[in-house]
Amino acid sequence: MTARAARPALALLLAAALAGGARAAEPPHPEVLIVVNGASPKSVAIGEYYRQKRNVPATNVVTLNIPMADPNLGNANDEIIYTQATLNAQILTPVQSFLTANGLTDQIEFIVVAAGVPVRYSPSTTVPSTCQLSYANYGRDCARASVDAELAVLGSSLVGAGGIGQNGEAKNPYYDSSDPFGTWRTAHPTAPLKYLVARLAGFQTPVDASSGIPVDVKNLIDNAKAAPAVAKVVVDQDPSQGAGLGAANAIWLNPVAALLGALGVPVTNDTGFSYVSNQTGMTGFASWGSNANGDPGPPFYGVINGNTYPGTFAARAIAADLVSTSARTFVSPAFYDQSLSADLVKLGAAGVSGSVFEPYPYGLARAPVLFRHYFQGARAVEAFYRSVPFLSWMNVWIGDPLMGTGGILFSPSDVDGDGIPNASDNCLYVPNPNQRDTDGDGYGNLCDADLDNNGIVTTSWGVVSPPSARGDLERIQLTINASGYVADQDLDGDGDVDADDLLIASFSLFLPPGPKGTP
Repeated sequence: MTARAARPALALLLAAALAGGARAAEPPHPEVLIVVNGASPKSVAIGEYYRQKRNVPATNVVTLNIPMADPNLGNANDEIIYTQATLNAQILTPVQSFLTANGLTDQIEFIVVAAGVPVRYSPSTTVPSTCQLSYANYGRDCARASVDAELAVLGSSLVGAGGIGQNGEAKNPYYDSSDPFGTWRTAHPTAPLKYLVARLAGFQTPVDASSGIPVDVKNLIDNAKAAPAVAKVVVDQDPSQGAGLGAANAIWLNPVAALLGALGVPVTNDTGFSYVSNQTGMTGFASWGSNANGDPGPPFYGVINGNTYPGTFAARAIAADLVSTSARTFVSPAFYDQSLSADLVKLGAAGVSGSVFEPYPYGLARAPVLFRHYFQGARAVEAFYRSVPFLSWMNVWIGDPLMGTGGILFSPSDVDGDGIPNASDNCLYVPNPNQRDTDGDGYGNLCDADLDNNGIVTTSWGVVSPPSARGDLERIQLTINASGYVADQDLDGDGDVDADDLLIASFSLFLPPGPKGTP
């Protein structure tokens, strides 16, 4: 286990910004819309508790009428909605009609969804053929999505479109933007991303007597405004992962530690085999979750055999893990085939990135982008949507969208801490001290899966004939199948072309190579 110390002045600056934000009177937030389910008194109470905490106008609350088997939020069947017609009738059309009728379509930037509104959408009670876990059609065509992701593109052609498209038509145009969302949306009026959506959810029991809402949800809301006493981000890598997964350490987890360390944020970067436990005062956590080989077993997070995994969080903390269905349910007791975002909320995380169905690696929110933007001052939900590569997909943000850190007020000369100044770094946000660039295009192999140099990483969704139809991912897969070696396809520089290189490439699907510095 290694730790990177923060620059003392910056640590004090961050703490002061957070403390000052906690003391300041809450300004009005007319840019926020709250969505509740009137069939659940608890859903309504969650919306009202948040409305008062964040000074949202009472006129900015839309009450849906979605039938529930358990108004107390304890039935997992209430969390999923089937058929596009039902999704439209019960959620999308009422919300859009409310916005239009009240002249809020352009005023609203953030939509806050209270527990009690379904979190998952599937076009069928059985798994449709386009949603089988087949690389050739799943990501391209599957219409499953989070309800929140559908609300985010409300009024665009992406609603109900299904999948990320043959050529990445659902690519997120806000990805890695540095603009506040309101500014960006004004500049891109035809873009499909219309709203940033966040969900207030946690386990339904126990219930806080004074507010009438689940304790975990109350803490989620309260933790978004309180000032933390400690600022430490914990990254839990797993060196035991085999080919096809192990590369995520280098491309998804290690950059979180490197980028935040360069900003002066205290980081504990655990590169050992053990599953991190008994940490305290975490303001960030990134890990393999239940996909770690050393996990303690169900429920994966929380108190297990006398240890707390991963530990407890300070206020305004965010978390993300490499788990495909972490936000599938918020009902306790839960079925634990994989770890749950709800358990991180229970431990005190105030913002969690999750997925409601299998997103595939290329559809996961990018933890390095999320953490970098959040700690540089973006609101939580802005940082999240800047890290989501595709819209109308499986992703969901759990927590108050208005939460922020106050921001780091400097730009490091070596943003990824790999010893190469930004202006000379051929892979700006992923540490690559060797700067290996076998095709000489100025992009380091580790962030350059654009093998044909056409400016974007592509897939042909399994089509390999004629050769001109092949995507970059297919080129790598064919080399793997032939046990061959092509230096440009050896993205991690380990001397072979294998499933790790394919994983690295998939994290850049339909994105350009790099970025790199500009000397």
